[in-house]
Amino acid sequence: MGDLTDVINYMADEITASEKMKNDFISSVSHELRTPLTAIKGWSETLETLGDDPEDCEMMQRGLTVISGETERLSSMVEELLDFSRMQNGLSLECEKLDLAAEVSDAVLTMTPRARQEGLALRWEEPEAPVPVHADAARLKQVFINVLDNAVKYSPPGGAITVDLLQDGHNAFLNFTDEGRGIAQEDLENVKTKFYKGKGSVRGSGIGLAVVDEIVTAHGGSLSLQSEV
Repeated sequence: MGDLTDVINYMADEITASEKMKNDFISSVSHELRTPLTAIKGWSETLETLGDDPEDCEMMQRGLTVISGETERLSSMVEELLDFSRMQNGLSLECEKLDLAAEVSDAVLTMTPRARQEGLALRWEEPEAPVPVHADAARLKQVFINVLDNAVKYSPPGGAITVDLLQDGHNAFLNFTDEGRGIAQEDLENVKTKFYKGKGSVRGSGIGLAVVDEIVTAHGGSLSLQSEV
């Protein structure tokens, strides 16, 4: 965890706002990392005490599911922090000719089990014709996963997340729509700012959309947000 600590300290030093914002950021990240670690530790200790009877087997399966989910969550958080740190030294892209529709399908396929687990429908219909773009496949997937993850976090069970791909001449537009609680107007203009967390924010470091904005801008695109409570 030494490298991660250095990253967190580095990013905290980069915050130019008030000392309170810096302290809030450090506290938030520390809490976000501690929560999954506590769950993993607790369930690991519980599993050590279980036997072979059916009830214990059921408890073991439940514990393994929690550990797997929390490990994935922790890994995602660490990667988000490290990716943001790398971008401070300049975002490098390895662009090639890609089918944008296929890249979106790959991200949707990745996120579908998570959406189902949260009781959400993830709607996407891949266009029949390819949509060629010159882009970095890994970075595009990072954008799509971050946006979809954000939609999942803020959507109520039973809701739907819809992804649409539109074309207008030489331009391609991706629309991600969810049925979440919405973002207050005073927060909407700041949510792309690194470390910013609005009043209704849930778990997260406050840098996900900042990372998305950096990558999209580096590709010559733009990220726009529309929402209301």
